[in-house]
Amino acid sequence: MALDKLAACVKSLKQQRISVSRGMVGEDRFVFEVMGFMLTGSQIQKLCEYGQLNAAGISAFSKSVEGEKGRSAKEVLVPI
Repeated sequence: MALDKLAACVKSLKQQRISVSRGMVGEDRFVFEVMGFMLTGSQIQKLCEYGQLNAAGISAFSKSVEGEKGRSAKEVLVPI
């Protein structure tokens, strides 16, 4: 994962006034709290690549994850 691309994505979130925490390092990846959900750096970059790095895109992403294995988005994304 290119850190400069991730930094640009996080900067974009902040410019949109979307709440985003400082990155935390997990076992093998960066993790950020965005709009009450924990997102990995890879998830943030994917949303950015698809032009969905905004409040509506993050909300839609959480709904799409909701159906995964019968688990809710809040269980998968670990809300704070």
